[in-house]
Amino acid sequence: MRFIQGFFMSLGMFSSIPCPYRPWNEKARHLMLAWLPWVGLVIGLIWYGLYYAMEQLDVPLQLEAAVLVLYPYLITGLIHLDGYMDTSDAILSRRTLEEKLRILKDPHTGAFAVISVVVLMLLCYGAMASVVERINLKQALGIVNGDPMLSLILLPIITRCGSAIAVMAGKPLAHSQYKVDDVKKKSTVEITAVVITLAGVFLTAYAYGAGVFAAGASFAPFMVLIGAFAGYLVSILSAARNLGGVSGDLAGYSLSIAEASGLVVLAVIL
Repeated sequence: MRFIQGFFMSLGMFSSIPCPYRPWNEKARHLMLAWLPWVGLVIGLIWYGLYYAMEQLDVPLQLEAAVLVLYPYLITGLIHLDGYMDTSDAILSRRTLEEKLRILKDPHTGAFAVISVVVLMLLCYGAMASVVERINLKQALGIVNGDPMLSLILLPIITRCGSAIAVMAGKPLAHSQYKVDDVKKKSTVEITAVVITLAGVFLTAYAYGAGVFAAGASFAPFMVLIGAFAGYLVSILSAARNLGGVSGDLAGYSLSIAEASGLVVLAVIL
């Protein structure tokens, strides 16, 4: 029962998806991060479904791109975007470590946070608009192999695998909630489960590209996952080095950068 509760606790904490079952069991708290990639699967399935629905309704390209870019932030209640803004504010301040940590905890929004989120949104919108436009053009010409937009299902899984591993295995910041609870003491099995999920997602994407599941295959999802995971690793290691550890804010910061990296890769390779 605790395992099921852990999933719904994770779903309620890390998404704004309506769910009538909202349990809270303190003994299942350490399972929340292990379930995080599966919350990403739910988010990804809805993301792809949203894309498919708008394609069927022939929604204008610019509007479709805007909705697809906003969706992953809105479906999570902006929690990861909040971490992205807070962390950007702290890192770009170029102050002492003590000052950076004070800025990270400060509830006020600074100029660097605003600038960073504008840059992120412009980059994501440009990438998504390019992807939708190129797919529509190639479909019209009959030269599309497979479905590159299946990347939308896998991308949220891979980024949340990164977040779960970073938080459970990394050194927590002094003010992080993960420093004072028992996540660290119970994380070995959970980290193993997340790593297995991570490997499974990569293998699935590669198998799809190799044509195991369908004749008209595409390596685009696999390449997107590589780009996203690389973006996550670079951003989380850089942020942890700058701030002396890992927290939920840094995980959200790296998750946002990783998803943007995946969309940019998809736009470039199509």
